[in-house]
Amino acid sequence: MKRGAFKGLFRKADRSNTNNISVVRSELREELQPASVAVGNHSDDEDGEGMDEDGSRMARARLSLDDARLRKQEDQGGTSPITGDSDDDETTSSSAAKPAAGTAAAAGTAAAGGGSSGRVQKKETSKEDASNAKAQSSSLAEAAGGAAANAKSEEGSPPSGEARWKGPEGVIAVEESLTLPIQIGSRGNAGWEPMRGPNRRKSVEVRKENQDAFCAHAPFGADEVQMFFAVFDGHGQDGRKVSYMARDTIPSTLSEAYKRSGLGHVAVESEGEPRRTEINRARYDAMKAAFQAGEDASLPEELNINHQFSGSTGVCAWLLGGDLYVAWVGDSRCILGRKEQQVNGKDKYKTFDMTYDQIPTRADEKKRVRGAGGRIARWRRNLGPLRVWLPDDWIPGLAMTRSIGDTVLNPYGGAAVPEMTYLRLSEKDSFLIVASDGVWEFMPSQEVVDFVGKLRRQGVSPDEAADMLVNEAVKRWRRNEVVVDDTTVVIVYLDFEDEGSAGKRNFKSKFFKGKASGGDKPQQITDDGKMIPFMPKNTITQMGPGA
Repeated sequence: MKRGAFKGLFRKADRSNTNNISVVRSELREELQPASVAVGNHSDDEDGEGMDEDGSRMARARLSLDDARLRKQEDQGGTSPITGDSDDDETTSSSAAKPAAGTAAAAGTAAAGGGSSGRVQKKETSKEDASNAKAQSSSLAEAAGGAAANAKSEEGSPPSGEARWKGPEGVIAVEESLTLPIQIGSRGNAGWEPMRGPNRRKSVEVRKENQDAFCAHAPFGADEVQMFFAVFDGHGQDGRKVSYMARDTIPSTLSEAYKRSGLGHVAVESEGEPRRTEINRARYDAMKAAFQAGEDASLPEELNINHQFSGSTGVCAWLLGGDLYVAWVGDSRCILGRKEQQVNGKDKYKTFDMTYDQIPTRADEKKRVRGAGGRIARWRRNLGPLRVWLPDDWIPGLAMTRSIGDTVLNPYGGAAVPEMTYLRLSEKDSFLIVASDGVWEFMPSQEVVDFVGKLRRQGVSPDEAADMLVNEAVKRWRRNEVVVDDTTVVIVYLDFEDEGSAGKRNFKSKFFKGKASGGDKPQQITDDGKMIPFMPKNTITQMGPGA
């Protein structure tokens, strides 16, 4: 078997399930068959022996609960309350039916002069259409089960003055009346995986269930200068449920926990010691409590979530005025693009990694896990990448050193305890990118910043940029693998240089209240609130030789 085929077999798609080894063996025997998946009122079993031209069951061609084509089949004309342009690319996903969110002009009305801002379009629907949309939402949520029930689409119109959209994977909430110095774009995309056709004579490609989730809240915590953006990448049998639970639990817990501190959005750099350390400690403690709550949400037995061997990454970007905090577990990533100089009249962007992938090849994480009693090794006979195992058993084989869920590894260093970094934003900072590892697997951080920076120079909206970045990432997967991972991106344009209206200038003065930054580097926040140097070494080859 070609090296690339082995790479596909040992990738992170099933990285925490106890069936990892059996799945690999099954694929080697060419006997792997997907489980029956219910889609609304339709299941594999109803198809009998019916096959499409590719030899794939018709139901399996609709495995992705978020596929826009599924929406068209299940609900002719029924839509979410707020919709955007559809995407006819083969990597169509739920985001194809979502709005772009950005400034107040982008969120409620067309930007003057046809600018590049994305738009939220409120779609007028009849009572019958609304009923159909409601039925569709209920059907999708029931199919996902458990946590997915909390992810059903919003019904009816959004609250007055607020642009809100909630789909199977994503939550976008932007206050229309607020003039934000940002624009928001997002894209969630289900991956693909091979499956044997009839009589196992031909391998066909089917859409897999998307286990990613994301959210964007602006403002956040009832504070006009707080904003929150996050991406979660589920894995294992119930990874979709775990990522949904984390998406719906972490923002609310963070907001409530931080409110109790009474600190608000005070600028850290405007304070001296020990006040600065006190503020950082309060913010880290709130984020740590939020991640723990995100894991705890999947633990109740009545939810029937296999949290022992299913989990999710999590990366959260939290803006408090000009203070940016990023917390994460796992290998999803957040990066910042900053204007550095002009080359031939064009802006040049520099990359700042705000996260450092928590994977077994990272030396300090390997040392920490082994110190807690965990075992890091390749699978028997040195196959595949380094993984985290129980001390005396070849389970679960996690491809990251921390996660939300995967509770079987909690005693051995795998708990949902985030790392956190801090950066005081400057007017040179142009955009944030928060994404699952479907982007980073074959695209280094600097290339992604160059890619998005070029689009921004061309006036491309953040929503279109997110679509184009995901499409490029999918192309890289197809060149290098027999599978395509779920890929999710949230892009935030930072419009700090745009003076615009008097309202925008006034809001900008609030946003940068306190000491201005000339463009610093990120620093890591320790659990006691101290700042230490942050020197990440992220690469595109995370899984080691033979991965």
